[in-house]
Amino acid sequence: MKVIKFPTIVITICLILGILVSNEIKPDVYLAVLIVSAALFPFLILYFFLRTNLKFRLSFGISSYVLAFTIGIFLFALHYPKNQSSHYSNSEYNFSEKSLVKGVISEKLKPNQFSFKYFMEVESVNKKETKGKLLIILNKKDAEKEFEIGDEILANAMLKPIIRPHNPYQFDYAAYLEKKDVFDQLYLENQNYKVIAKQENLNFLLERTRNKVVAFFENENIPSDRINIIKALFLGQRQNIEQETLDTYSKSGAIHILAISGLHIGILLYFFKALLKPIERIRHGRIITPILLIVILWTFALLSGLSASVVRAVTMFTFVSIGMYMNRETNIYNTLGSSILILLLFKPNFIFDVGFQLSYCAVFSIVTIQPLLSKLWTSKNKIVGYFYDILTVSFAAQIGVLPLSIYYFHQFPGLFFVTNLVIIPLLTVILITGMVSILLSAIGIYFSLLVEFLSGLIGFMSGYVNLVSSFEQFIIKDISFNYYILFASLLVIISIIVFIKKPTSKGIILTLITIFIFQISIIGSKEFHKNQNEFIIFQYPKKTILASKKNSSIVLHSNDSLANSNYVIKNYIQNNFGRIDSLSTLQNVYWINKTKILVIDEKGIFDLPIKPEIVLITQSPKINFERLLSNLSPQTVIADGSNYKTLIEDWEKTCQKKNIPFHSTSEKGYYRISLD
Repeated sequence: MKVIKFPTIVITICLILGILVSNEIKPDVYLAVLIVSAALFPFLILYFFLRTNLKFRLSFGISSYVLAFTIGIFLFALHYPKNQSSHYSNSEYNFSEKSLVKGVISEKLKPNQFSFKYFMEVESVNKKETKGKLLIILNKKDAEKEFEIGDEILANAMLKPIIRPHNPYQFDYAAYLEKKDVFDQLYLENQNYKVIAKQENLNFLLERTRNKVVAFFENENIPSDRINIIKALFLGQRQNIEQETLDTYSKSGAIHILAISGLHIGILLYFFKALLKPIERIRHGRIITPILLIVILWTFALLSGLSASVVRAVTMFTFVSIGMYMNRETNIYNTLGSSILILLLFKPNFIFDVGFQLSYCAVFSIVTIQPLLSKLWTSKNKIVGYFYDILTVSFAAQIGVLPLSIYYFHQFPGLFFVTNLVIIPLLTVILITGMVSILLSAIGIYFSLLVEFLSGLIGFMSGYVNLVSSFEQFIIKDISFNYYILFASLLVIISIIVFIKKPTSKGIILTLITIFIFQISIIGSKEFHKNQNEFIIFQYPKKTILASKKNSSIVLHSNDSLANSNYVIKNYIQNNFGRIDSLSTLQNVYWINKTKILVIDEKGIFDLPIKPEIVLITQSPKINFERLLSNLSPQTVIADGSNYKTLIEDWEKTCQKKNIPFHSTSEKGYYRISLD
């Protein structure tokens, strides 16, 4: 297989590169138009020359790819909300003052212990018509009830930027939401809002339909944990699944089934294709059938909320459906390339979606690697052959997603093949049983035994997943893996596949080069981080955690005996390619190079014979802060997340009066001192 045989894929890759570049430079629309125009001019000239002279074919091909690259830049700029004059960010408002914001709730998000979360489509800010999307955080204590999709909200609150990470290598939630066109948030509390109307828009109607489906299963007295699995499988809603359940599915390698993807859509496609088989016998049946299939798939996509993974899968299988009824062999590579191309034309940000990336890597890997694996052994027994195919599909998919999976999740479920051997055929039965139950209920026919059977299947699936995940010795955790290793590992996989498909001496050389690049990326990453020696004061609520890193060795300083197991430290260790050498209790004084750090805890002792350059305040001590500053004359004062917010604000005001730099980790994030 030569990639160049599939020009759609090459064009799509160039388009993706353009989107990635545009995401970094954030050009305005006018600049993007100039860039596209500069690429379009030579493209058109070479096109007309090519019609009369084929020697321009190579130049025309290169110009086509350059044009695709610039179109990627233009697409991102065109869709970037802040480039649109109607976006609320281009209206008059102030982050430090309250604004009158009106909008409609468009999506429910997973709540946490203290608040409900939603996305809201903005209608106006300070009575000026605008557009955009906001993150809404509703305080549970002050909320009379949860918002519903379609609720029109009027709020008098401050628009605030979404909080950036406060610790090194922490997940950047603000950057994640930015890829969903969400830049700011509204915090609703103390009745600073009211629901003024209900808009019966498409989102509202879809939500009402979803609620009817959920109510149907709830009326059958299915346990709530199984209801939540049903909502994930059929409606694309994972908000109510317990974190413990998600962790269990992740450890077993079955987390992918809880997000509607190509696997689910593929099963439904072939089920409904078989169901609609009799229509093919009537006049124009081979035209009617694919149309019905496409309508069914897109109806399911609408019902599940048009998430990135669903839209991607339905778009791809729309092409497959058309190909199946055109009496010609569908080229799967061009099908995949075309589906990616179309999706990115309408939504360039899809390329940043983790599920989107994992799904396409899995599908490309399956269609490329699985045929090679299936040739290794053929069973005469159909049942054995069926399970062998499942095993090879699972293994092929895992090879494709392995680099991305480790990069994003830093773990690898060693028993994934054992899980999928049972889960995939079980999921097929669950999806078919569930869809039949929903369709029958829609026309007023109820089969309680069918619903009970579905509930039993989901219970068995969860029990099996729990069993597999209990073998934790097969789960490889806390794997250090950065962007450079990710890119190098993908090159290795691609070069090995190309060589296996067409063994040549050049293929061997290419494979050896990529393996060398992979080794260099690992060694280089380790050496780079090994030389980053530093002393870190982390931001962590109600706790004080310090770390001293020298080479690959990390010494933690904290009175919390479990400090080495929290997510902040795990992220720090993984991304630094380091290891915890020891965990010690907090000291009163630290000597960092020639800098003296005095730690003042709840005891409030600061009358020491030393004059520290830095004062670190922890655990909200009851002290005379002005006297402390007068006695010690520190160059910098730091307050970590273990202190009360009101005290931090008072200390900051006092430092401002005395022109002493003040650093609150709760506001500004971690504090770093280089040891180099």
